[in-house]
Amino acid sequence: MIASTRRHRAALGLAAAGAALALSACGADEPETGAEDTTAAEAVDEVEEEAPEVDTSAFNQGPVPSERPEIDEADLPAEPDSSAELSDRIAWEALQRVSTFASVIDPDATSTCPDIAGDEGESVTCTVDYLGEEFEYTIDIESSGILISYDWNLPEGPLVREVLEDTLRFSSDNELVLCDMESDVARGETGGEGPFLCQTLDEATGDVVDWELSISQYGAFSFYRA
Repeated sequence: MIASTRRHRAALGLAAAGAALALSACGADEPETGAEDTTAAEAVDEVEEEAPEVDTSAFNQGPVPSERPEIDEADLPAEPDSSAELSDRIAWEALQRVSTFASVIDPDATSTCPDIAGDEGESVTCTVDYLGEEFEYTIDIESSGILISYDWNLPEGPLVREVLEDTLRFSSDNELVLCDMESDVARGETGGEGPFLCQTLDEATGDVVDWELSISQYGAFSFYRA
């Protein structure tokens, strides 16, 4: 569970005490000075009393990135050329789409597809092992010939805590964030909502804002206020 932390600041009023002194022409008693000094000291004490510090321990703090996290495709394995088997080319494509979804490269990731004949009406399911999870990538071939036309589908993709929290920092311009994930990697359905809630904390005011994750059909995700 996310521990929401709020701070309420009490308005502090200053009571300034002034003394109007009437002096006679001669022989007047010296004015009392102690009362004014005591009142001013009490006012200073009140100003120095601050609201309790905001507890940030439940949140992860990091710098606000200058841009959204994304992969550099140069870090992926080399893409097979057009002379390679169709199954190898689709396997690379599956890995590229899962990596783009996650917005981080897994150097140990693997991707495999069964043999693909390339016939019209053929459906193929490939498997991508990524960050310790398996993700399916499917294609449905609509037409074949010199050029093969197909639809692809990635039903689920990897949601990485570090990437999500940096994306939320970028989107909200806030260093203190937290995504209520059970582990550092979760599964997210494309075309749906994330299976957890994220939050930001404004350290200056103590305000906590809830954010929900929206995932597009193609794997791109964004945050919006809950």
